[in-house]
Amino acid sequence: SISAAEPPLLELDAARPGGTAAVPRWEFEAAVARLELRLQYLEAATGSIRQKDAGIEVIELTPSMEHCSPVFESTSPHFQRAEEPELRSDQSDETETPHGAEHSHDRVYFGESVWNIPLVLDFSKVPVWDGLFSLILLAVNLGMQASFSGILLSDDFALAGVNVEEEVDNARTWRQTIAHDWRYMDLSQTSLVSRVCSGDGALILSTPQAELVNQINSFLGLGTDDFQPGFLQPGILLCMLCILHWSLCVYREFRSIWLALEAVAFIPTSRQTKMGENSIQSLSLVRFLFVFVTFVLRAIIASILLVAGISWLARTTSITELMLNAVALNGIMDVDELLFAGFTPVSVQRQIRKLKPIRMRYGPWRSQIESFLLFLLLGATMLVPYLVFLEPLGSGMVTIKWEMCGRNQTFVVAHNPDVQEIVGFVTRSGRSDEDLSLSEVAVNTHTFQVEGPSQYIHFAASLQIFDQLRLTSLADAAGMLPFCPETEAFHRDSPLYLDPLITPILHSRLRSATVALGEAPAESCAGLEELCRRPDARMLRLICGQTCGCTDPYASPWHKVQSQGCSDLCSTRAEAALETLTCEDQPQGQVWEEIWESYAGSLSSYYGQDATQFTIWPWAAAVAQELRVKGCVGLQRTELQQEVVSKVNWCHGSETLFRPFSWLCPVSCGCLEHPQPPGCPGSCKVNNTGHGQRP
Repeated sequence: SISAAEPPLLELDAARPGGTAAVPRWEFEAAVARLELRLQYLEAATGSIRQKDAGIEVIELTPSMEHCSPVFESTSPHFQRAEEPELRSDQSDETETPHGAEHSHDRVYFGESVWNIPLVLDFSKVPVWDGLFSLILLAVNLGMQASFSGILLSDDFALAGVNVEEEVDNARTWRQTIAHDWRYMDLSQTSLVSRVCSGDGALILSTPQAELVNQINSFLGLGTDDFQPGFLQPGILLCMLCILHWSLCVYREFRSIWLALEAVAFIPTSRQTKMGENSIQSLSLVRFLFVFVTFVLRAIIASILLVAGISWLARTTSITELMLNAVALNGIMDVDELLFAGFTPVSVQRQIRKLKPIRMRYGPWRSQIESFLLFLLLGATMLVPYLVFLEPLGSGMVTIKWEMCGRNQTFVVAHNPDVQEIVGFVTRSGRSDEDLSLSEVAVNTHTFQVEGPSQYIHFAASLQIFDQLRLTSLADAAGMLPFCPETEAFHRDSPLYLDPLITPILHSRLRSATVALGEAPAESCAGLEELCRRPDARMLRLICGQTCGCTDPYASPWHKVQSQGCSDLCSTRAEAALETLTCEDQPQGQVWEEIWESYAGSLSSYYGQDATQFTIWPWAAAVAQELRVKGCVGLQRTELQQEVVSKVNWCHGSETLFRPFSWLCPVSCGCLEHPQPPGCPGSCKVNNTGHGQRP
């Protein structure tokens, strides 16, 4: 830096004629600048005279450099005006004084904008139509920017984006009414809310909610399961940058308005406007008021655009739309320059381009005061939008996502109006290609199957049959079978073996049954005994009745009923076999132990709750343990004859859970007594004297 107290000295060659002592560098450069300025003015004047003599008028156009970016003065000829403005007659030709002087000077240029047309329009120097058309352009510019301002202040734009309170209510309503509805659970047994919150791209329902969740995650930089944004939030940061950029564009407009208005105030006023050679010597009061009103309207429009633009940008939650909105706002501010460059007559453009700048004098403290005020303005521009718009927006987005995706997502519910009960089902947390549901496996397999019957799907012949099969209970399906599938269709010597109609249906059901239990698709019932003991193996018991014990009268009674998969024909076979056996209690053994080992699991599956959590479970467990130890004899004791939870008599059995224990313990259940209880085997006969007889 160069200090005014100790200016650098330029040593001139004293040996040459006219050599002098050392002079300060800044004085030397100022003198050179004055000489260059005068030389350029002489060259311009000489060229103008020569061109007029030749009958040729040359119009030089220079591009506008103001497009929301700083304008730098360059000494390069490529960026100079066609004619270097000369100093005003009422100003000294002194150059700028060094730092520390009492006053400094600056030149105020009037930009290439239709806003400056009222300042320079002179009908004595431009054609009448050019002047009138220029005023029309001024009105068009005013109308366009005022219309843009009105649109931005309208409800469609002022309330655009995410309305936090409304969206929170919508999210809460969606979560309570639709998100957990069983009807919207997909084939993978995933709830709608899980699919929406995980960003499932295959959604055809609740797509607005899914888009909103994706926008929130992208805007705040959140993961699928995150509800607490980190320090770096991409949307907030980008929004702040767009707001700052937009504010700087408007501030540039404010500064241009203020400097131009200040410069106009320095121009003397008179009765009539006097235009000199490329300069304004004086302004009439009417023109001054016209220019002043124009600047005021310009400032009002810029203020409206500033506030409305910040509000619009702050409400934009899509990052892509945020960038587009910022570009659109900048285009509004350039309307006056576009009209000037594209439509303003050349004669008027030339007047504005050749207009000499007005030299302003500033006091020593003005720059420092302006810098301090601009510093405060910059800080307010960054702080106020964040506190007023962006911080509440970020918090509101987190609240919206919490209402939509918070806590438990893995369940669906249905309402049974007949019993006035809400039934729930625990769903999967999400879809996985490695853990497909039965429906997904069936669809995927049949989609790419070339020929032959479907591996898993039983196709109905009509829509009516389709609805019947879709709503048929397992008990009805078991009752509809006119045969025991395994014994009459799977064995080589059975009458229905390889039947072209029945065999494909039975095999598809068998594959579906094993896949539903999490196993590989089976082609026969061999080796599936362990799976049969599972409470949810209902279809497997329907198809593999012999392997699962439906035809064995001495098998474990659990689930050996029609509603649990054993068909009537398989149960009839068991009853027929029981007729040929001795009417006596079976000894304790493997089957008896299996009964009580599966007791808790069978009850839990039946009631859909963990049976061991029932208050009466200790009592039920004690009864079961007593029967386990005593065997069939324990059923003769009154306190042990009833299943504690369901209140069903062991010997009579339950149509929905277990076969009568009288098949295993006919004597202890009183099948030889009169009257004979229900469920007794036909092999136990009671004579007229009331005494039983064994075959």
